[in-house]
Amino acid sequence: MKRILTILLTVIMLGSFSVNCVTADETKDITVTLDGNQIEFPDAKPYIFKERTLVPIRFVSEAMGADVSWNSEESEVNIVKGRDNIITHILSSKATLNGVLYTFDVPAMIKDDRTFVPLRFIAELLNCDVEWDENTYTVTITSPPAPVAFPEPELTVHFPENAYEGKLFWITVDNIRDYTDCDNYQFKIDFITPSEFNTYDVNMGAILGWETHERNQWHKIQYADDSIFTVYSEYYTTRENKETLELKDGMPMKFVLSVKRLCSGEVKEYHYNETFKYPYPAK
Repeated sequence: MKRILTILLTVIMLGSFSVNCVTADETKDITVTLDGNQIEFPDAKPYIFKERTLVPIRFVSEAMGADVSWNSEESEVNIVKGRDNIITHILSSKATLNGVLYTFDVPAMIKDDRTFVPLRFIAELLNCDVEWDENTYTVTITSPPAPVAFPEPELTVHFPENAYEGKLFWITVDNIRDYTDCDNYQFKIDFITPSEFNTYDVNMGAILGWETHERNQWHKIQYADDSIFTVYSEYYTTRENKETLELKDGMPMKFVLSVKRLCSGEVKEYHYNETFKYPYPAK
């Protein structure tokens, strides 16, 4: 009995919206474009209801590459695009995007056997830019830009040819200019073998004395200097570690490069194996 009452109530409400839709502004045809291409609406046209432009969600969503399904028992519309899952219900002004609730001032409704939603629904849930030209009755939808592929780093481990450079070795990102889609990349290197390269002591003078520093810290690098990690021959590790760490030509070097894109929160790790070259003694 409860289910029958629910169905009857839904039918009554749909009927009331059908009456309201008669008063909608349908005197002018509304043109909808997606990324410069006009979307065709063969059997259900966009219209204005209560000063809001409503569009058939199936045509727009499918034009954007999304899959749309309809659950008649629950009066539920499900839109899936990639990892995004959007759910709304007929006569409801609420929708969820991956479980997050959004509220609109005009509900989804059925007209001409099609589900209509306000343009703000598309703008907020499908992450598009939407513009309305009142003079031409044109809706312009612009898809979000395609995500930029995370650049794959190209590393080189350099060893000096003589002792005058003062470096034991240094590492460069040779394709640093590929990291240009946002100005928020940070880099970090952690040595697995020998782990002693991650820390070093520096003599700060008679007053300050010796200080211990960590090399495996997040930092930016500039286009003018593509060095990401430098180990100096005098301060290649701590004074304590020098008692046990023996540098040998040909010894294995294993390290992890971490790259963080701050604007998206992504972090990627890359593992490297190198061979240490030891042309001269460290100080």
